[in-house]
Amino acid sequence: MPDGHLVLVFDDGYAADYEQLLPVLRAHGAPAAVAVVPEWLGDDDHLTVDQLAALAEADCEICSHGSRHRYLQAHHLAADVTPGEERVTVAAGHVFPGEEHGVLAGDRYEVTDGDRTTTVTLGEPLAVGEETVTLGIEREIDAAFDGEEAVLRPTEATLRDEIAGVRSAFDRLGYDPDAFVFPYDAADPRAWALAAETYDVLPNAAVRSLPNRPDTAPTSYQRCYLERSHLRRAEIETYLDSVATQGGLGILAGHSAWETVPPERVAFVIEAARQRGIEVTTFSGL
Repeated sequence: MPDGHLVLVFDDGYAADYEQLLPVLRAHGAPAAVAVVPEWLGDDDHLTVDQLAALAEADCEICSHGSRHRYLQAHHLAADVTPGEERVTVAAGHVFPGEEHGVLAGDRYEVTDGDRTTTVTLGEPLAVGEETVTLGIEREIDAAFDGEEAVLRPTEATLRDEIAGVRSAFDRLGYDPDAFVFPYDAADPRAWALAAETYDVLPNAAVRSLPNRPDTAPTSYQRCYLERSHLRRAEIETYLDSVATQGGLGILAGHSAWETVPPERVAFVIEAARQRGIEVTTFSGL
């Protein structure tokens, strides 16, 4: 990539990708990448299968966003665990409270401190607070864990279902995505390694307000958000100046249904990139 390139990525497959984003892309003759959870197609406020096809026909790249949008990083325990308990308390991150995905009842997780590991099946949340969340587990836990050292994390099988298992759903839809966008921008080294084995491109292996240099491996790309809550226009312009100067790849992401990503903001980013000689493209177009 001798010249600067920019890929716009829009997460979660919102209907606004078709209703609000696509007209902007068509008006500017620009493509984008959309990260989709196949199970959500047809849900309220999400793309239909036909709308997704229209985006693909308009040269948008279809990326995988997981089978169920699970959080693929460890949760820190917020309380000690003693043998015989049927619950585990973790620190509340941005997955909690109020999310209907991220951590799902029925999923297999492991509690580990690095020396000892026990596998559990998650039940429904028992208590959701601002700082901690208590999750039920289907059977009594068989070991003690220090709440200041242990974590709750997806098992390898749960990771594989989220990252690799979703490919069969895309096959049925007629897509073969090259890129996997980690839900919540969250991935531990196990999730990253599995995704790097399964896909050619990982757009959010990291999140930083720095573009990717020309020699960056596609499975180590970092992205930033074009949303008003993350970057002001002056910061976007500085980001694009860096892409134009050093070459390489800029990746700016957003959620088209959020009020922080109005259509005119997407238009501004495309126009600002082109003013600097940056090609707006997709990962498959690089």
